[in-house]
Amino acid sequence: MYRWRDHTGELELELEASTAEGVFAEAAAALGELLGDGEDRGAPATHRQVEVKAGDRAALLAEWIGELVFLAEVEGLVPRAAEAIELTDGRVQATVGFGAGSPPHLVKAATYHRLAFEPVDGGWRATVVLDV
Repeated sequence: MYRWRDHTGELELELEASTAEGVFAEAAAALGELLGDGEDRGAPATHRQVEVKAGDRAALLAEWIGELVFLAEVEGLVPRAAEAIELTDGRVQATVGFGAGSPPHLVKAATYHRLAFEPVDGGWRATVVLDV
């Protein structure tokens, strides 16, 4: 599950999932909704391996979002789903299905302001603020 909260000049994304890997899948789905602009959400046009590294899970989430935003802006790839997610200390890797599109250049960066990734009630919750 994910939900967006508007702030002046930024969007806050709250993510919840039963597993830590699920948080990354939810982040990809949320970005797909944000950047897809109502495009057809049928079968992905292409799949890519996406890998990022960082010092902790919260930083991994910010880097993950940053990489997906980069692929959207540079290659016109809108994330649709993340699968086969492998999460280890300092690294997340997944197969991401992308749709081709013309995503808006909306997100400048995933910030470290209020960045969180923590276990809660038998699952995981994360928060990341996007500079828009």
